[in-house]
Amino acid sequence: MTAMIDDAGEVPRHDVPRGGRSGFTRVEDRQVHYLEWGRADAPAVVCLHGGGQTAYMYEDLGAHLRDRAHVVAPDLPGHGDSDGFEGGTGPPAIAAAVFALVAEFGFERLALVGASLGGLASIHAAAAEPERVSALVLIDIGHRLEPEGVRRIVDFMVRHESFASLEEAAAEIAAHLPHRREVRVESLTRNLRQRRDGRWEWKHSFGRRFRDRPTGEPHPADSLDQFLAGLDQRAAAVECPTLVLRGTESDVLSDEGAEAVAELIPGARLERIERAGHLAAGDNPRSTLDAITAFLADTGSIAVPTGPIRRTR
Repeated sequence: MTAMIDDAGEVPRHDVPRGGRSGFTRVEDRQVHYLEWGRADAPAVVCLHGGGQTAYMYEDLGAHLRDRAHVVAPDLPGHGDSDGFEGGTGPPAIAAAVFALVAEFGFERLALVGASLGGLASIHAAAAEPERVSALVLIDIGHRLEPEGVRRIVDFMVRHESFASLEEAAAEIAAHLPHRREVRVESLTRNLRQRRDGRWEWKHSFGRRFRDRPTGEPHPADSLDQFLAGLDQRAAAVECPTLVLRGTESDVLSDEGAEAVAELIPGARLERIERAGHLAAGDNPRSTLDAITAFLADTGSIAVPTGPIRRTR
């Protein structure tokens, strides 16, 4: 689409993350947008966001780790400003796309942080190439999910084809995310783009795909067994140190589900994020950030600090 022009006749600049960089590359003839923090010679940490989200969900983590790691967070295929691809948006296809991307950066070994859909892809990636993944963080995801929580997310995506304004979008998102203290209107252009008719639509195709599913096709929440098929075997094959984080108010990953995946992955550690739902990184960013940082430090996946660590706001 044509970029919107502001009152001064200028095209708005792309949103640069705090303390980092925003960039584009081509991977297998597909445009990929990514956010990046830190030095290229630092330990690599690759962060995968959830379905319907964008790489900006990791802004706090990237800014916090930039003195100790080279953090890269891509927009997943068909999300944000990354092209979709024929491989679809299932976890195995995303895992393959991630390794194609990290090859562009020359990463031989990396830690993976994955939330929701990005966490499912991270399990596949860690199991497929164990020699390349030094540590794994799973944010509110496992091989057993709660259908009603998934139904609530899908129905929200389907309900809102577009919004008349960013303010309207903020109000609807706030109602959907009761654990979020605030939804900043000015940050919503990271997840929404303005169409020629002036309305704002999501930077992903999930809602349209779910709305257009063939008559008789089950609701995604009713076909989780098919979507998650084989994930338990993949999780059991993970060899690297693993941290499982669960938002205590999550309706997508139950406490029993979190314990089950932590027991399935050899030596995995389970921690709970208080005052957080499924989107723990946004609901309680400080606790999520501290848990991830401590785990990556314990596993040697980030550098030892050489001076005062910058604190994020």
